[in-house]
Amino acid sequence: MRVNEAMGFIQELPDDKYDRKYGDIYLFKRLFGYIAKHDMKTFSTVLAWMILQTGATIGIPFFIKFIIEGVQDGDFNVIFYVETAAVIVLYGLFWYAQYRALYKSSILTGEMLRRVRKDSFETLLSNDMNFYDENKSGKLVSRVTNDSDTISQMVQITTSFLINILVMLVVIIILFVTDVRLAGITLAVVPILFGLGIGIRLFSRKTSKNWRKTIAILNANVAESISGIEVTKSFNQEKDAFERFKGINMRNYRAAYVRAWGMSIFFPIIETLFGVGTFLVLYFGGRITFQIGDLTVATLYFFILMLNRFFMPLLEITRFFNQFEAGLAAVERIFSLMDSKPKVVEDPNPLPVPKLTGKIDFKNITFYYNETEPLYKDFTLSIPSAETVAIAGRTGAGKSTLVSLIARFYDVVEGSIIVDGTDIRKYVMQDYRNQIGIVLQDNILFSGSIEENIRYGKLDATREEIEKAAKSVHAWEFIQSLPQGLDTEVGEKGTKLSAGQKQLVAFARALLSDPRILILDEATAAIDAYTESLIQEALKVLLKNRTAIIIAHRLTTVENADRIIVIDDAQIVEEGSHQQLMDKKGKYWQLYDMYFRHQSLEYVEQAAELV
Repeated sequence: MRVNEAMGFIQELPDDKYDRKYGDIYLFKRLFGYIAKHDMKTFSTVLAWMILQTGATIGIPFFIKFIIEGVQDGDFNVIFYVETAAVIVLYGLFWYAQYRALYKSSILTGEMLRRVRKDSFETLLSNDMNFYDENKSGKLVSRVTNDSDTISQMVQITTSFLINILVMLVVIIILFVTDVRLAGITLAVVPILFGLGIGIRLFSRKTSKNWRKTIAILNANVAESISGIEVTKSFNQEKDAFERFKGINMRNYRAAYVRAWGMSIFFPIIETLFGVGTFLVLYFGGRITFQIGDLTVATLYFFILMLNRFFMPLLEITRFFNQFEAGLAAVERIFSLMDSKPKVVEDPNPLPVPKLTGKIDFKNITFYYNETEPLYKDFTLSIPSAETVAIAGRTGAGKSTLVSLIARFYDVVEGSIIVDGTDIRKYVMQDYRNQIGIVLQDNILFSGSIEENIRYGKLDATREEIEKAAKSVHAWEFIQSLPQGLDTEVGEKGTKLSAGQKQLVAFARALLSDPRILILDEATAAIDAYTESLIQEALKVLLKNRTAIIIAHRLTTVENADRIIVIDDAQIVEEGSHQQLMDKKGKYWQLYDMYFRHQSLEYVEQAAELV
């Protein structure tokens, strides 16, 4: 790849909608505040062992200097063996302190990673549907997994960074105490090194952030491709899907390439400057030692050893910049996720929820997903308790939005939704939702058994209660026919069950919770005629004494409703029973002719005669 082609990736990619910009100092304070809150004892232990490791590292040159001086003075046997033993002890101490520091650090970072992922996932669960409408699931997964993993590395790097800074400060003091002239020569290259370090930091921060964004985009594409694999194969679009992936994968490669390219230029320059600094010390130190004579060979060698202990941490710091800035970018992205706030929030002083009767009133509500395009404006509707209401309307009329507002997946912008005389925003949200049963158009089952998926509606349900719920919706017949019965694994998203079987399990799950308000969002659209007939019989009993709002494209579901509400352009245009609306020959009659007529018994009989 050409460098100028890849350099375009230095331009920062757009952030996600909930991203925030944080300063480095804030990120450090918050990161270590996070450690202090949870595990400061382990962190202090890591620092203690690293300081001991540093002391052993700095102490070794002193003893080597004493050995050389002892040999020069002729006291070989005592000095050499004693000092050599001391050096061996120091190396042993260095090794053990390093081992303990790494061991404790792995415990610290493992705990840190666990907590960060826990808090990140908790944030995802606490966010509302607005958040998920605006952000792709693959990108969110990348933050919880990849970015949080980088944070654990960041803690290790930062700990080493602090120790390296400490080593450099101590060594600088020792260098100046040993010989001011050589120390001054050594530090002559330091400003250049720090200038390069700042350049590395700025370059690495931007390229690392871009690189992490491309990883998130890549994850989102893979997740979307796998979830939609059936559609891809049915339209023979594997090649197109692969080409899209190749493009995104290449984008990630280019971002990584630019990141690595910059580091490959910086590091040789820095190492060359280290070599220049060492050469200057050797050159001028040699002249001072052998021409002026006020510097011993042992002291010069000691100075070079100490110089190495100054340059090596500095080199390590610059090498860490790439990982360091990648870590900071990950920290910024994770904290942005943790700081995202749901728009649907609980009232500061929520009211307890009594056992609801299910009377629902929409009072002059206004709602929109996009402020420039209001969906509902000054909308009013009253649903008495225990009434079964079918919502009919063309696609995009706002039917599903209406039931989402009842469940408080979204909040109205103006007006209010009143349930049993109280604005639902005043209720304890969890208790309120506990009295609502929902079967959505796209029923998601979780990996696990049929029993576990039904129990999701009531976690403390007994097996007998689960069986009863399954029998009520006529799911027991197919469950018994399976080799493992209720213990049958459904697979990811319920792929091992048919569409009708998944629907029945979802019905059982919703009804197990004994909801006061039942919402069926096109819940029978994917069920065959036989299965639907069983459910229709069950619904006559199950909907009794419950308020039910049904969005359906099935004629039988609509016909059996107490009242049909016809919505067009987010307004009620007609309401009444099936026969009343058919007699009007208005909007419902048109919808019937378009969506329902072919499902009627009369139509089926006429079609059979033509065969």
